[in-house]
Amino acid sequence: MEFRRVIISLLLLIFVMSILQSEDLLIRLDRPEQHLISWLEENKLSDRITYSRDVLEILADPEIIEYLADCHIEYEVLKSETDIIRDLENYRSYDEMYADLLNFSETYPEITSLSTLGPSMCHQYYLDGNDNYADFQHEIWCLKVSDNPELEEDEPNVFFASLIHARETISLEVVMTFMEEFFADYSSDPEIAEFVENNQIWFIPLINPDGYKLVHDELHLYHRKNMRDNNENGLPDNSSDDGVDMNRNFGYVWGPNGTSSDPGSPLYNGPEAWSELEVQYLRDLIQSRKFWAGVTYHSQGEWVLYPLGNLPGVCSYDHEIMGDLATEMALTIPRISSAGHYTPAQAVNFGYTCQGTMGDWSYSEERVFGYTIELANQYIPNDPVPICEDNLEAFRVMLHRLDNRVLTGHVTDPWGTPLVAAVNVIQVDEQAGMTEVEPYRSGAIFGRYFRPLLTGEYDVEFICEGYETELYENLWVSEGGATEQDAILYPTWWGEHDKGDVDDNGSIDAFDASVLMRYIVGWDPAPYAPLPWEAWRLVIADATLDGELDSYDCSLILQYVVGIINEF
Repeated sequence: MEFRRVIISLLLLIFVMSILQSEDLLIRLDRPEQHLISWLEENKLSDRITYSRDVLEILADPEIIEYLADCHIEYEVLKSETDIIRDLENYRSYDEMYADLLNFSETYPEITSLSTLGPSMCHQYYLDGNDNYADFQHEIWCLKVSDNPELEEDEPNVFFASLIHARETISLEVVMTFMEEFFADYSSDPEIAEFVENNQIWFIPLINPDGYKLVHDELHLYHRKNMRDNNENGLPDNSSDDGVDMNRNFGYVWGPNGTSSDPGSPLYNGPEAWSELEVQYLRDLIQSRKFWAGVTYHSQGEWVLYPLGNLPGVCSYDHEIMGDLATEMALTIPRISSAGHYTPAQAVNFGYTCQGTMGDWSYSEERVFGYTIELANQYIPNDPVPICEDNLEAFRVMLHRLDNRVLTGHVTDPWGTPLVAAVNVIQVDEQAGMTEVEPYRSGAIFGRYFRPLLTGEYDVEFICEGYETELYENLWVSEGGATEQDAILYPTWWGEHDKGDVDDNGSIDAFDASVLMRYIVGWDPAPYAPLPWEAWRLVIADATLDGELDSYDCSLILQYVVGIINEF
């Protein structure tokens, strides 16, 4: 009888194990050996590595489990495929996300503007006539929040984006939770009302809807990339054969480090920089406005990262300033299953470096404080709610950063025209040993600049081609609020030509008014001021400073000549 019980127990155990091994298992190895990683790569199974830093996590199929057993490699089972599919029920789909965004915009039309940045890669295939992609009609949605959302205002721009990697589902929920809490409290929370009044806030919650469809619809549970048709078979392959890692496709030092040129790799960086539509949309949005900062949410690891991180040894000019804000945010986010808070770090110290990332591009080319927050300790946590709630305070910390310790103002020419000028903070931008990046520049629309700094005294140069450089010394930046410093830049020819001296002979007289009138009515004013008129002559002839040349300018010159006015 006892023998029969043993036999039955063994048969039951074998039956259970056969069921478990018929589905994938998410496993963790504490100290992975290189031969395992090499074996995965040789057998084209490296796309099943879901996490590789201090530990190795693998979505293991029966072939991998058998190899581990043969090599006597120990591992911990984190989840079964059934567990992952069950957990996905706690995450909204693309359609549910869009319905929520639409509801926000319809419920709060006075502070929101919902727009599409453009169709996803697969949607574009469908629009180009490929019906195999009929189920991928996705847009990259963007919700702007401001007190005048349809206008472009002279206010700081900041973005919150998520799910550039398809399997990082928790990132979508975090950004959507921000919006839910934001709108729920808008009418009763003065702090949120102040955020809306003083900022232009941009939410891009689902950068990679095509790849996310594979994950959420259980077609390829740990897909990372978008769905570019790499093998050009005209079909969604629902595997790593398709897709580009979009966070390796940005154009700043696009290259081989931390990436792959193999289209089947989860780290494939694309056929060229900026090849992906979704990446182009993000670039165009950031370049079209003067963003001072933004956060892109990822998972996993519980880090708050800031640029740079493309090659070993890099270091950003603003690393102390960005690190200060990273620390402030990190200290508000508790770890989900251990003591302490998220870890702030410059991305180069994250454990590996990689090229072509959004954070490095946005800082290096546009001088945006581009943060990456690595959420949670797994890609698809079984309960996203606590993680979402734990990140709400850091969201507010980011929006409060420009309340103090910031240098801001406008850069214009003498007639008030905004200038795109380099704003060179000498104590920051001329540090030795830093990685060369583009200078910080004022915005094109308003000439506005925002330079977050640490408390201290700074010397600042305003530099624009064709204009004299202006230097302001000993500007004090403090906890007490923003330090305002406007800069007026004068053309390099300023001082060489006098306002009103249209014929440029060193004397302002009635003949200048006559020369100008000849120009206005279309007569050739040569030889006194031969056509075409140079930019400086057009400026000194504009005595009324209204940007137009007309009889009023002639009248003002004559008033100066006869002594009615003493200056222009």
